[in-house]
Amino acid sequence: MDITSPLGEAAHKLLFPFVNLFDQRNLLSYLGALLFLFAVIVSIRLRRPRTEMRLRALWRLITKRTVWLHRSARLDYRLYLLNMVLMAFVLGFFFAGSAAWSALFGRALVALFGPAAITTGHDWGIVALIALVQLLTLDGSYWLGHAAMHKSEVLWQFHKLHHSAEVMTPVTEFRQHPVELVWMPGIIAMATGLSYALLTHWFGTGAASMGMTAYAAIACLHMATFHHLRHSHINMPFTGAMGIILHSPAHHIIHHSEDPAHFDRNMGYMLSIWDWMAGTLHMPRVGERVTLGVGAEGAEHDSVASALWVPIRDAAILIRRRFAGAPSQVMRSPEG
Repeated sequence: MDITSPLGEAAHKLLFPFVNLFDQRNLLSYLGALLFLFAVIVSIRLRRPRTEMRLRALWRLITKRTVWLHRSARLDYRLYLLNMVLMAFVLGFFFAGSAAWSALFGRALVALFGPAAITTGHDWGIVALIALVQLLTLDGSYWLGHAAMHKSEVLWQFHKLHHSAEVMTPVTEFRQHPVELVWMPGIIAMATGLSYALLTHWFGTGAASMGMTAYAAIACLHMATFHHLRHSHINMPFTGAMGIILHSPAHHIIHHSEDPAHFDRNMGYMLSIWDWMAGTLHMPRVGERVTLGVGAEGAEHDSVASALWVPIRDAAILIRRRFAGAPSQVMRSPEG
């Protein structure tokens, strides 16, 4: 199909994410997560020789019908299809990407501090530092944007759609309102764009580009292992020191809990250090059972139309009451 034709361009926009290694929808990342899960389970079973490994039982766990065919999951599938179209043709017009922010901040740095470094040396210490800084920037900006959606009553009305999921599959990642699909990538793009501009200005393009390659490799590795398991019924906990540093699938399951003790906990992406520093870390326990959702508040999120409309309605009510000086009384705050 000719990609320059309107139909070919539309098909490219819709299908490219499935083959783009840096997109969380790419098919290899889903396959990688499945293979990684099997590898983890097999390694656990091999360390317990007295326990018989029943592959059929493992397959039943992964393909659990009560999860994949749940009414909440069926809404996730519809929202996924809708958001895929919106991300391809609409939402991209509402925020600048990381490269655009990097160029903007780069020009500002040149104006303030003079020309950027022309060093292209590939000192591996600098390369590792650049990769680490960019990784921390990605994860830190994710935490800040995510925490804002929990702490702001207005933003919570949009984020609540995501938390209204009663079961989780990898598709639940896209159970998001379009406002959130602009907000979170926008925050991350601005932060990582600024970070890359600073690193390039200080260390030169050669070291920065190699550092970005290392950073991209780490991000792709996470996407092909833990990323899709964060939204799943597979409870894989990290505890102890590892649980303070890394955000495990079990951390994120707790984040989706309807238990008030779990509200606003575990808001990280790859790392848990931000929650640890902010006092919002809830360490998962092996065998801990969690009920997902937001209780009665999620009842209105029962169709695509209501999932799109209800957050706008409730946010508008809150804003109107704020301007009128009246107390917000719409729904419980994200803090319970």
